[in-house]
Amino acid sequence: MNLTRLLTLLLVYCFSIHSPAAELVVLSPANYDTLAPRGKEADAIYGDYLLKNDRIAIVVAAPDEQRDANLTVRNVGGSLIDMTALDQQSDQLSCLYPGGGGFRFERQADWPYEWSAPASAAKIALQGRAISLEANQRARPLRIVVGYELRDGEPFVRLHTTISNTGDGEVDVNVADGIRADGEFKFGIDYDADLFWAYDLHWQQAYGFQTEGLERQVMRGKKRGNRIPRSIIYPKRGIRNAETTLDVGQSVSWSRRVFAAKDNVSLQSIAYTNRETQLVRGEVILSDGLDPVENAQVRVIITPPKGGDGERVSLGVGLTDAQGRYEFHVPAADYAIRVTAEGHDSVQEPLSLSQGDNTLELELSAPSYVEGAITNDSGQPIPAKVQLIGLDDTRSPNWGPESAVRGVGNLQYTPDGRFRAKLRPGKYRWLASYGPEHDAAEGTFTVARRETANISAALARTVNTTGWISSELHSHSSPSGDNTASQRGRVLNLLAEQLEFCPCTEHQRIDVYDAHLAHFDAANRMLTCPGMELTGSPLPLNHQNAFPLIHKPHHQHGGGPSTDPDPIKQIERLATWDNNSLKMVQTNHPNIAQLIGDRDLDGSADAGFEKMFGFMDAIEIHPPELIFEPLGPAGDPESGVGNGGWDDRGNVIQNWLQLLNLGYRVTGVVNTDAHYNLHGSGWLRNWVQSSTDNPAEASVDELIHEFEHGHVVVSNGPYLMVEARAKDDSAIPGDDLSSLEHEATFHVVVRCPNWIEVNRVQFFINGRPSDEHNYTVRSHGDWFNEGPEVFDQEIKLRLDGDAHVVVACCGEGRQLGVIYGEKFGAVMPTAVANPIFIDTDGDADGDGVRFEHNGDGLGLPLPVAQGLVPSHGHGHPNHW
Repeated sequence: MNLTRLLTLLLVYCFSIHSPAAELVVLSPANYDTLAPRGKEADAIYGDYLLKNDRIAIVVAAPDEQRDANLTVRNVGGSLIDMTALDQQSDQLSCLYPGGGGFRFERQADWPYEWSAPASAAKIALQGRAISLEANQRARPLRIVVGYELRDGEPFVRLHTTISNTGDGEVDVNVADGIRADGEFKFGIDYDADLFWAYDLHWQQAYGFQTEGLERQVMRGKKRGNRIPRSIIYPKRGIRNAETTLDVGQSVSWSRRVFAAKDNVSLQSIAYTNRETQLVRGEVILSDGLDPVENAQVRVIITPPKGGDGERVSLGVGLTDAQGRYEFHVPAADYAIRVTAEGHDSVQEPLSLSQGDNTLELELSAPSYVEGAITNDSGQPIPAKVQLIGLDDTRSPNWGPESAVRGVGNLQYTPDGRFRAKLRPGKYRWLASYGPEHDAAEGTFTVARRETANISAALARTVNTTGWISSELHSHSSPSGDNTASQRGRVLNLLAEQLEFCPCTEHQRIDVYDAHLAHFDAANRMLTCPGMELTGSPLPLNHQNAFPLIHKPHHQHGGGPSTDPDPIKQIERLATWDNNSLKMVQTNHPNIAQLIGDRDLDGSADAGFEKMFGFMDAIEIHPPELIFEPLGPAGDPESGVGNGGWDDRGNVIQNWLQLLNLGYRVTGVVNTDAHYNLHGSGWLRNWVQSSTDNPAEASVDELIHEFEHGHVVVSNGPYLMVEARAKDDSAIPGDDLSSLEHEATFHVVVRCPNWIEVNRVQFFINGRPSDEHNYTVRSHGDWFNEGPEVFDQEIKLRLDGDAHVVVACCGEGRQLGVIYGEKFGAVMPTAVANPIFIDTDGDADGDGVRFEHNGDGLGLPLPVAQGLVPSHGHGHPNHW
């Protein structure tokens, strides 16, 4: 249906956008910025339907076979994807699937429901068919029609659904809706109000669902992993479930009200009002004796009558405003008010709303404060990460969930080194850091109530990385759909770890970080560009990043390509997108055995997905510390070759060394693939050669060429510099070097801040660790220093023939430490340079080839088809 016809149809159902009444419009470039709901989970694009009155705004995704909200929230056409109250916009809804999902909406329909609303209302109906399959694989012959009705002045949308059996036999149907409300959402039911609710406390958004004309609703939930809750809402039609059997031509219809509010107590106020229950006003006012207490959690608990045998039931929880006030409307009853707030002692007091004063004023214990001012060694403000750890019997603070922006767990992220936060009185250890190019600072303090502990630190940039820029090429936030981390928080995380080149690589959509960098006034600190991760199947292989790409805001996929079940076709599609423009294509978390020659993972060599190499410039090889693992013998199940799955991909970095021996030249990179903001980014990085050390002056195109040519050192902290010389020629990682004398001199430098230790430097020659060139503190103690210049030596290397040489360093028996938190801090410090390719015989065969790979499989059972001729990466044929 073209846009002109669609707009004509919509005019039947809506007033002019200048009317104060409820309205229905199609989102477009002309109205998107002023009308589209705002919030961390907003997914509306041009062409979607917006219904809006004076209380709420909702977005219904336009019916389209390709309409997906993100990676995991798919087939959303006809579903409710955004919803928020207008007085405090914070859309956190992933999707409400009318009919529980399993339908594909095809078109707009005539309004089929009884219409008694005032003229100020807006409505739209959409029609589709079932796409799910029954056990016998027969397509379900079901037709669905959904109507969304919004009346002016009402804080809810009326949702009507009819499912009809259009087949030639009876069909079982679940009278159900599906909701995706992810992350920190809690779910519950208030049976007295006939209310199912979902509530995200931190992001202050709650959603309520209330049936009309049916018995009470029930909720069944399940989880995807431990991150993504999914719930199904059922109007209760039977004792065990909401299943209905439809005869041929028969239909089932049901209606419900869907509403949004800032918390679940407010939701219940709406629900009770809908049920014509008389409500009374309650108010809690909090102070600490001097100041109002903001963002305190106020839990409203209904108590049984005296002499009753009922249990106390939590009605819900909300947060106080800047004046320390929390107002709510509930049925008259006796309540208990429980208050918790970071830095204060918890308190609980009764509040009777059946008689007397409806206001409860409470004085909480006074908090302590911590205030920080972090600078560089010149006294200039810098972004920083500051963590507090409780000592003795003092618990560590918890300033916010993993999805938050500044206060995340026991961390304070700051764009300018400054912060102020509450905490409980007690004894604490603090650590301030700004990535591994800077020394960290730490100390302890004891703070009493009403006192402020001051953290002041000047972090010296002791690690000299001149000529190289740090980068993170693969991280995620909420727009990806498989997490709920704030994208603004992701950017602040990257800034606080001093990552200098960071493309935006959300799943399944081209996106940008520009607005967040502007918000933090940090555009001069980080170079970025639009990019994406295209995520298909089979998993985990069929994941590729590409950047830069052309961003088309508020278009499906941000203007990016769609997936393909064939990884070769998918990576080719991505590599040639935007008219085959210059870009870097990176294969993420690969199973190299499957990639090169075992497509079905049956252990027998086949063609694999080898042709993917023809379109990739880089491949992820983390974790880098596994390069120091012993090479496993052929046939050993622990040898490092994976059989599939996320956690069974083998020793990827050793498989990469095998690829180099087979004649592949694909740059090795490491990335965090971060999905949440608690120490999410920073603990893996790439240093890439750059003509400038200033991110504001760096060139994306130049850096892409540097990555393509392998001018990269990968690391989880230590900085490693490698240069090789032979006669008058020199090379850095990724380069070729000619040495007819069969020798080269390597200049190896290792630099570390005061919180990282390195005690070993190891050469890998054609993928095998060299016993001769293994330098440790025990064997060469006078070659190592405490730092920051840990190692600086020139080492002569004698070769028997052509060889690629990889230099790596590590801190054997050491850990990165608490700077990167408990999980990531337990990793061994490691850095690995991409190979230098040394030719020792020139073009001896007269075939134009200088460096000759040796084909050594390193004793690892990597499946390789007989007669393999390597495919080579796109965009830089001069390497071959």
